[in-house]
Amino acid sequence: MARLYPSKSQTNSKAGLSAHLFVGVVVLLVFVSTASLTLAEERDNAAEAVTGLKAYAAFKAGNYEEARLIWEQLATKGNTTALINIANLFQQGKGVVEDRKLALEYIIQAAQLGDSRAQYELGIEYEKGLIVPRDIYKAAAWLQKSALQGDSDGQFAYAVMLATAYGKGLEHSSQLQRREAIDWLRKAAANGHPDASEYARVLAE
Repeated sequence: MARLYPSKSQTNSKAGLSAHLFVGVVVLLVFVSTASLTLAEERDNAAEAVTGLKAYAAFKAGNYEEARLIWEQLATKGNTTALINIANLFQQGKGVVEDRKLALEYIIQAAQLGDSRAQYELGIEYEKGLIVPRDIYKAAAWLQKSALQGDSDGQFAYAVMLATAYGKGLEHSSQLQRREAIDWLRKAAANGHPDASEYARVLAE
């Protein structure tokens, strides 16, 4: 009896079906893995939020050391709110010896992790030059990072930088800098900054 072999078209069809099934299984596994990761992240975020509330409650009750210990645990996980709160403790000397340089180190960590509030505060520190050497361009760079993330204080401060030609004065800023400053001021106003609208109006005159 003649041995039957699948035709070339049948072979290609089966191979194509197998390939489609394989791709489908891979897509399904990726989807399940992504969904599992998302759920795990949500659980971690929820757990950190609860822990953060415990720290805040301890802080409000005047238990600063307890609050600091909790925030330090969260900080090891890259929690930027915890880093900023620890910085505030050292800035104010609550439960710790006041140490503004150490406070700034925590702010720097949070800023480098992408926290817009920390980026704003770091920008202001470079502008003031009290703890770190004054560097107006580093200040502007950090304020811009904060502004790009939608922080109204960052947007306002960066706009002022532009409007004053990086601290040289209003008379030194170019038309382009003023236009950019007005744009940032309007964004800051839309985000609730109390002074931004008036500054935008003055610059636009």
